[in-house]
Amino acid sequence: MKILFVAPEIYPIIKIGGLADVVGALSKEITKKEHDARVVIPFYFELKNKINNIEKIGEASVSVNKKKEHLNIFQTKIKTSSPEQKQTEVIVYLIENEKYLSSNGVYLDNNNPLAVLRFLFFSLAVLKIFKIINWKPDIVHCNDWQTSIIPFLLKIKNISIKSILTVHNLFFQGKIKQKIFCDFLEIKKKDCLSLKKNSLNVNVLEQGILLADLITTVSPQYAKEITKQQFSLGLRRSIKKRARDISGILNGIDQDIYNPITDKFLKKNYSIKTIEDKQENKLYLQEKLGLKIDKDIPLLAIVSRISKQKGLDLILSSFNKIIKLNCQLVLLGTGNKDHEQFFLNLSKENKSMMATLIGFDSILAHQIYAGADIFLMPSRFEPCGLSQMMSMRYGTIPLVRSTGGLKDTVKNFKIKKSSDGTGFVFKIFSVKVFLFTLKRALNIYYKKNIWRKIQVNAMKKNFSWENPTIEYIKLYKKLLTK
Repeated sequence: MKILFVAPEIYPIIKIGGLADVVGALSKEITKKEHDARVVIPFYFELKNKINNIEKIGEASVSVNKKKEHLNIFQTKIKTSSPEQKQTEVIVYLIENEKYLSSNGVYLDNNNPLAVLRFLFFSLAVLKIFKIINWKPDIVHCNDWQTSIIPFLLKIKNISIKSILTVHNLFFQGKIKQKIFCDFLEIKKKDCLSLKKNSLNVNVLEQGILLADLITTVSPQYAKEITKQQFSLGLRRSIKKRARDISGILNGIDQDIYNPITDKFLKKNYSIKTIEDKQENKLYLQEKLGLKIDKDIPLLAIVSRISKQKGLDLILSSFNKIIKLNCQLVLLGTGNKDHEQFFLNLSKENKSMMATLIGFDSILAHQIYAGADIFLMPSRFEPCGLSQMMSMRYGTIPLVRSTGGLKDTVKNFKIKKSSDGTGFVFKIFSVKVFLFTLKRALNIYYKKNIWRKIQVNAMKKNFSWENPTIEYIKLYKKLLTK
């Protein structure tokens, strides 16, 4: 089968969020199964002079608003990072256009008039490259709202390619005025069969949900949740229409990259059998971040977007009580500016007990996964989440709310009822319940034999892409036999 992944980002070329990890790992795993999986992304300005082994392979043009825009098409390859496996290469195409694709960062601010037009343009451009690359996919695998207009374009342009849309996060939808949408794509309003009557706006993600041949979400639980009013974010009616075509497939992580045995970013590598060596990474992290160096202080960690979704207001509201529990806290992330400043201020006031790092540093992220004791993800909602899987891989125990992929991946530990728990789970989104769960985790943390058992349980979990890849291949085959 020939599968084209269309996405705004891919690891290791450019990573803003977890979407990059998913596209990079899944395309690689599909290729390992001897299918022809390729990827196309915009050629952002940030990538200039940063990609080795890139070549220009052709030029094309796209007409928008009755004006022709020039495209340059480039090609590079990403390879597997595992020395014990046969080398696998995935072809990645990059589309360059100075006006719409190759300036001002990756995800533009919603107030920027190009925020939606950028990815409408990118979607049009993708359909122009097949002659240039002398290759036509059987299936286009779209990812999130940024590429969800492609199923719409395939249908109105009568292009015989099947489409799958993966919804990584329903919160981000992409909205634009209907007249601007139609004028930009050079289509008539009557062609917009999926648009709501009398609506002045187009919801770009909704078009993909209505018109993609199949839809997936990034966890089974999230597939159930988005059919409910509180999680559907205004799209419940359209989602219900497509309920039979929606599958929830749990994301994986690249276990070659996130591996405490071989991770080159760690102070000391370790395994389940040598888990006591994890402590050296904790002491190193405390020293590096200017925290009090003490192996017995529980070190809590957050690696996350700083947003309402992630439930970090629970941390802010309970911070003084967390410190009184004699815990240290390290936060790595970026997002809401007010919350960023709150965390920075708390760090200044509590230098030995808290460190806040604004931005994203992949090396530091690995060191946090390895050095922390407890990983906090008290999310309001979480389509899948990757950080809880990564933390478990390193024997850092997740404390999460029971929602979406967190519910699918973390099993609540109970001394009396379960010996195979992998973390601590709470249901009700409140400071009181969060703190109760944290105190329960800390109580067990000091019981070293029990804590070691939870760490072993967590590190034994298989979050590789093997099973998700098999599920996606089944879906691809099902789609091609429809």
